[in-house]
Order: sequence, then C-alpha cells, then structure tokens
Amino acid sequence: MFINFKKIFSVLLVLVIGVGIGVGTTKLIQRYQEPKQTVSVVGTGEVDATTDQANITIQIKTVSTTYEKAQLENKTDVDNLKSELTKLGIPESRITVSSYSQPILSGLEPEFNTIEYPELKMMPRPPVNNSPTVTTDLNLVINPIKNIEKIFDLVSKNTNAQITNTYYSLKNRKTYESKAKEEAVKDARVQVESVAKINHLRVGKLVSLEDNNNPRPYMMELKTTDNSSGNDITQSALAIQETDEANTFYSEQSVKITSSYTATYELY
Repeated sequence: MFINFKKIFSVLLVLVIGVGIGVGTTKLIQRYQEPKQTVSVVGTGEVDATTDQANITIQIKTVSTTYEKAQLENKTDVDNLKSELTKLGIPESRITVSSYSQPILSGLEPEFNTIEYPELKMMPRPPVNNSPTVTTDLNLVINPIKNIEKIFDLVSKNTNAQITNTYYSLKNRKTYESKAKEEAVKDARVQVESVAKINHLRVGKLVSLEDNNNPRPYMMELKTTDNSSGNDITQSALAIQETDEANTFYSEQSVKITSSYTATYELY
C-alpha cells in the first residue's frame, strides 16, 4: 500500500497554519475587547502676540472768566481736536464724547459758624478761585494702531488737552487662542509618545481633551523706556493702562496667550 507522505504533510501544514491564524486572530480580538490602558497628560502652549488696537481717553480742559465763556471755548477746542483726529484717518464714529463736566464755582467762600464753633477762626480758609472750568473727555478707538504716535504728538501740542488713559488689547484674540491650543495639543501628544516608548507600548486613539483654560486670564507685558534714566520698565497686568506722562510715547506691546489642555490617550 502506497502512502503519500507529501500530501499528508501538506494537509497537516495547512491545518497548523489555520490553527495559528485562528489563535492569533482570537487573541487579537480579545486584546481589542479588553479594557485599554490610558494615560492622561497636561499639554501647554504659549503664543506671543502684538496688540492691534487701543482705546485712548483725551481730556480737554478749558478755564475762563465765566462759565458760559468756558463752555464756548471748550466746545471750540473739542471741535478743532476732532477735526485734526479725523485728518489722521480716524473715523468720526470712533470718536465719542464720554463726559461733560459741570461748572466748578470755587470762587464762593464757605460760610463758617464761628459762634457755634469758635475754633474755626483758627482754620485756614481755601483760596478763592473765580475761574470756572469745563472739561470734556474724548474716547478714541484706534484700530490699527499705526497712527497712535501721531495722536500722542497732536495732543502734546494742545495746551488744553492731555491723554488721561490708554488701553491696549487684541482685536483677533481668538485667532491667537486657537494657535495656543494647537501648541498645547502638540505638547500633550509628544508627552504621551514618550510615555508609550518608555513602556514599550503604542499610542492609541485620543479618548478625551479637557480644556483647563476657563477661567484663565492672559498676561500682558509692557516694555517702555524711562526717558530720564534710559532704563527699561516692564509691567505685567490683565490689561495695560497708562496715565499722564506715560502716554507721551508708544512702544510695541507684547501679549502672551497661554493655553492648557488635559489629553487622555489609549495605550496598547
């Protein structure tokens, strides 16, 4: 009786390969069905941005012999300044009058009851000022800030006007926040890949991404130069506001937008 060992060997080989594939497939399915290992990391991102808009308050103060005259002269000063600002390319719709002062009648001496309070005789009385003052505040929205130095120069030449406040901010803040988020997500991915490599694992799908930014104020850094000493001055605050002498010049404002996200990945 002739036995074909070659054929038997081939059949057995096929059976062995089939069993191996079946076992491997079963283990692979079980592996994916089992609860996955996960790891959570905190990724951070930071983007430097430059302020692109400003709110400026200009105070026009007029002193005259009568209140009516001070009113008239103050209105003339305001109209002239608004005209000069529009010539610099600032739309009139971005120039608003925020306040109008009442007359300051400081020329009347206060009455002292020296009979009931004789000690008031020894108190110095305030100086008499018969010059009524009228004050008007103009608020400007500058966007972009390309003409801001010309505005400072214009106001500095006006003897009745001064800048009392400036506020620098970002018009397109959301764009920079999105970039900071991208950097935070990339940072988290790098950390997860490092953890997986150390533990001889692979990175799976992203399970969750938690925003750690709300509420998360962004800090602004102002770098200016002290004209008297030549030293640099650095300020940090939620928003940069300057007053009086600090408004006579402008230097580029740097804003740091930060982002933080907790990312959870599967490892297998």
